[in-house]
Amino acid sequence: MNLIFSNRYTLFGLTILLGFLAAVYYGWGLRPITVRDASPSLLREDFRADYVLMAAEVYGADHEVERAIGALGFLSKNQEGYNPLVFVSGAIEFAIDAGYSADDIELLQDLAAAIQTFDPSFAASPTP
Repeated sequence: MNLIFSNRYTLFGLTILLGFLAAVYYGWGLRPITVRDASPSLLREDFRADYVLMAAEVYGADHEVERAIGALGFLSKNQEGYNPLVFVSGAIEFAIDAGYSADDIELLQDLAAAIQTFDPSFAASPTP
């Protein structure tokens, strides 16, 4: 028997290396993953509520309603009639049912109140 294959540890290591190389070739060469754009409407309800909560946390920090409404616009892709209050109301219902903290629910309620009282005619317009 050849000297390199006489040691069983060497044979074991070469077998592991060969298996790794075969797996990399199969995964990257023969059957690579194709990335597709998924619609935000496919998010589970808990992830959607977490996204709205993140927008509410940003609103709580900077009090820019336009920015929060823009962030919630991500959830309405490919949907007619964008109403950010629908997303916030759904997130509040989910947060109460799921046992979110009182602070988180308060952030969501503050964002909902800000969206209800928001008047887009007073929004800052970009300067040319």
